[in-house]
Amino acid sequence: MELKYGKHSINFEISNKNRLGVLELEDKPTQPLDRLLKSSIMHPIGKPSLGALLTKNKPGDLVIIVSDITRSIANYSEILKFLVGEIVDAGIDEKNIEFVVASGTHRPHTPEENERLYQNLIHNFHFSFHDCQNNMVSLGRTSSGLEVQVNKRAYEADFIMVTGKINFHYLAGFSGGRKSILPGIASYQTIRNNHCKLKRDGVAVGKIKNNIIAQEMTEAGQLFDIDYLLNVVETSKKETAQIFCGHSEFAFGEGVKFFDSLHTIKITKLADCAIIAAGGYPKDTDFFHSHKGLNMAINALKPNGSIILVAQCCEGFGSDKFSRYLLENSLNKLLNYPEKKIELGGHRAFVTAKILKEHKVYVLSNLDPNILSRMGFVPVSNMTEAINLVKKEHGVEFSFYIIPEGSSVLPTSNL
Repeated sequence: MELKYGKHSINFEISNKNRLGVLELEDKPTQPLDRLLKSSIMHPIGKPSLGALLTKNKPGDLVIIVSDITRSIANYSEILKFLVGEIVDAGIDEKNIEFVVASGTHRPHTPEENERLYQNLIHNFHFSFHDCQNNMVSLGRTSSGLEVQVNKRAYEADFIMVTGKINFHYLAGFSGGRKSILPGIASYQTIRNNHCKLKRDGVAVGKIKNNIIAQEMTEAGQLFDIDYLLNVVETSKKETAQIFCGHSEFAFGEGVKFFDSLHTIKITKLADCAIIAAGGYPKDTDFFHSHKGLNMAINALKPNGSIILVAQCCEGFGSDKFSRYLLENSLNKLLNYPEKKIELGGHRAFVTAKILKEHKVYVLSNLDPNILSRMGFVPVSNMTEAINLVKKEHGVEFSFYIIPEGSSVLPTSNL
């Protein structure tokens, strides 16, 4: 068997006798980007066409909320250029269009990152970065009592459009849609008070229903009253598979269904072990991003099942706060940590702690094995060692799945 590891790959032997399957996506051929864009604009979901909306409202001040560089959206500049073209064709002057980067709590881009993500648009339009600490307006509270504070500049515009990518999200179920508002342009306190609920029942990747974090995000979007949405769905190879436009909830909902159809795999048995890879470079450059596939892999496991994670992590752990939480606290302490003390940046550690409490995770990487051990993982130097340890844990005839692109595939079952 071969799995990607950094810019290379690792090969290993394992008996196929109890292999339950290789869980990988079967990407269908995609249509040309211009055809997808024209089709989505011409057939909006739950709203009149963009041109009709703009002609009717005649906004003198239009804001397009865009994703920051952490979202890595394929063809993003071409998609945004097409959108601007549609807006101008509807009679809106270019000088009345502004882009607001939904950076949440992330840092602003460097000029080089701006150029790479938005290309020539940054020379022709005004771009501003959301600052989660300043210039906020309160929209009221959600049904759960969360106060929703958002970027005042964006909220006061005559017409608001949101753009983004639908993907798996370990807290919100799926990214895209309402996440442009919360956390995209929300205040630090609003984001923290939303994300700190991560230990509650129902909060999980691929789940929106009965998920308090997802529900608060949806209600924040409703309070904001988004005028128009454009979200993309990509294949596992980062090609644009489909584009969804129109009503911020209905179009997003259809996008989630489509994304689900591409990225979930139905399984009929649970396994003793899941062998997963982050997918090689650049997906496995650091541990913070590489290990997110654990959230999906646990759906394929029996209670107390094991995971072998293959990720080179040439740039280290990737998040100091995440590492510090795991290094300085026991798993039990993290699992019983008070919500009001959970801080952004380290919140991922609490989700990981729950996984580590329930499953043994073996890690093949270039990371310091002592640090991995202190964080609660089991470092291994090669696949033979990892497989032998799993045999000791579950028996020589242990059952397993192999997942070559761990963060792109969600196993699902009724088991």
